[in-house]
Amino acid sequence: MTICIGRQYGSGGREIGQRLAEKLGIPYYDKVLVSQAAKETGMTEECVRQAEERTDGSGWLLSGNPFADSAAIAHHFYTPSQRIFDAERDAICRLAQQGDCVIVGRCASDILGRDNCYSVFIYASEDSRLERVRVRNDLSHKLAAQRMRRVERLRKQYFDFYANTRWGHPESYDLMLDSDAHGVDGCAELILAGWKQWEARHE
Repeated sequence: MTICIGRQYGSGGREIGQRLAEKLGIPYYDKVLVSQAAKETGMTEECVRQAEERTDGSGWLLSGNPFADSAAIAHHFYTPSQRIFDAERDAICRLAQQGDCVIVGRCASDILGRDNCYSVFIYASEDSRLERVRVRNDLSHKLAAQRMRRVERLRKQYFDFYANTRWGHPESYDLMLDSDAHGVDGCAELILAGWKQWEARHE
């Protein structure tokens, strides 16, 4: 059992993944834990931190020229960030092989392949995502909006660059859920029900 969760920033995907893992009694891995696993494969903490800091600023590299932007993004992601991705990819595969787990983010569904994991995407309205980002990070409305746009742009760039599927598009996932409509517990229950149906089809 490997359930991979992608999510819009501020949609509650991390909380949903944690709740699902608690219900199932299996390990939960997110960006922090996967990065830790990556460091165990040979990447230093400083290397991971610096690469992620450079990645965090990549949202401001875009000029509006699609050819120039493609070159800039390629140059950016093929540097230390590529090494981080390679290490995290190996870590994700290793974690999935070790046993049942829930993995949030980091292109896990694409790395493992749709036949080897149940892939979910969590989304929510802009207003609710903005409020969650504002409260969680203790930011003003303006700064929360800026942070949300930056992280959302980076998240999409990261996924679309490394993955063979498209971030946030229905064809890339087995299930898409609105966390506004179902809440954290409701989404966890729906994912579990969907996974059981998916498993039955793949037996």
